Amino acid sequence: MYASWFQDMAMGFKIFWMFLTYLLWGSVFYTSINIPYGSMASAISPEAKDRASLSSWRTIGATLANVAIGVVLPLVVYYSDANGNTVLSGSRMSLAALGCSIGAVICYLICYHLTTERVKIEKINQSFNLVQLLKSLVTNRALVGIIVAAIMLLSQLTLSSMGQYIYPNYFGSAAGLSIANGLSSVLTLVLAMIVPSLTAKVGKKELSIFGSLLGAAALFVAFLLHTDNLIVWIVLYLIAYMGIAFFNVVCWAMITDVIDDAEVRTGQRTDGTIYSVYSFARKLGQAASSSLSGTMLTMIGYTSATAFDAAVLDGIYNITCPVPAAGFVLLALALALIYPLGKKQVEKNIAYLKEKNQQKDQ
Repeated sequence: MYASWFQDMAMGFKIFWMFLTYLLWGSVFYTSINIPYGSMASAISPEAKDRASLSSWRTIGATLANVAIGVVLPLVVYYSDANGNTVLSGSRMSLAALGCSIGAVICYLICYHLTTERVKIEKINQSFNLVQLLKSLVTNRALVGIIVAAIMLLSQLTLSSMGQYIYPNYFGSAAGLSIANGLSSVLTLVLAMIVPSLTAKVGKKELSIFGSLLGAAALFVAFLLHTDNLIVWIVLYLIAYMGIAFFNVVCWAMITDVIDDAEVRTGQRTDGTIYSVYSFARKLGQAASSSLSGTMLTMIGYTSATAFDAAVLDGIYNITCPVPAAGFVLLALALALIYPLGKKQVEKNIAYLKEKNQQKDQ
């Protein structure tokens, strides 16, 4: 994807290469790995506490990787040009991507060899029926709710993607990006340790709603302040990040709750199907985020030539605050009004399935 050696090629070729490599990476190879990887959570253990722990440790693993990507890489791939502006180096980015790719392959192999699936399900021999599948998915309120919530994650992704503009451009500090990413990674690690006990007390849905509203409030305050103080901004950013981190830590365990709920209602367990639909929804959110950020940057007149103009810099700040904040509010509404699996319902489903499996074993 990061083929800096094609920088002098025609723009038509560059666009072709961008689409080809991105679709191969995201829609083919990443998807073929991520769907079975994600749906393994419900196959590794039937216990709710174990699944919450798995979701937290998944977040911890991702956060540790983000430390290298978000903290170390900005210090390596950016440089100061002749005018003192902080800009991205294409050749350094290519080498960084190569290193990350090698690390990914090693981690996937380790995961494959050290994972044990303990929950066994009956093999289904009936032919695939697309109409029946779509009908069952549309009528699954829990799945619809978590899908809408996943699409609303574009708010967090927009906040993250705008980091590469607000720090080097508005604040004039690539180091600020590293500091913010480093502190947010530490914050996520801390939350991942305590969230399982919090969800046991208040519930995953309830905690996610609170976090989303907290994140929205922090960004609205940042918008009203319109600060040019990097420290003040990072503090407000971390509060917003903490809010959305609650949902990010537990969302993978919420998917196993959706899988359990579907089995309670239909009598069939469709781990891979439900997870793949959720994964597709997250892809839509990612695509919407990239499109939204790019469109709004275009609207404020951002180009390589105007990247440091005063009006453009103010526009970058204004995009980074209210747009993600509105997404956080919509995420909270999706969970509150559509997603039905609060703490009591999740515990009821788990108790029912445990009794059902015990009867089957007898």
